[in-house]
Amino acid sequence: MTDTAVREYLREHLRCRRSDEDARLERIHAAEAAGHRLIDGGQTGRTADDQSTWEITDWRTGERLASGIGDDTYDTEVARLDPAGKWLHIDAIDTDLTEADPVGIPASLANALQDWIGSASTSDEDIAGFVGWSVEEVARHREEA
Repeated sequence: MTDTAVREYLREHLRCRRSDEDARLERIHAAEAAGHRLIDGGQTGRTADDQSTWEITDWRTGERLASGIGDDTYDTEVARLDPAGKWLHIDAIDTDLTEADPVGIPASLANALQDWIGSASTSDEDIAGFVGWSVEEVARHREEA
């Protein structure tokens, strides 16, 4: 009975991931259609004299758009490079993820299973073999933009 509950939880978790990613892709396309440039980056570290370092990259291409030192220079550089206010940080697109209900298994086991599915070292083949789906179906449910 427990192995069935684990398999069903994993299937539902994968379905939630796919649904969440599809909704995220819709938000990305809508933002870009509205003329936004999606950016990534932010604080990257600290200098020897304890000032913050930062970087701004184009989310699609990875191109470095700006980098610098000091919190105040980040905002100044964004205002200079994006006077029309069309840059949108990719984090603004992301929202809370849908959680599958861990029916028949403890929440702590559900958390461990989420880690297992989310790990880059866990192959689609391993998951497919366990949940009873094709490798292609698992890969589609795990893919991200």
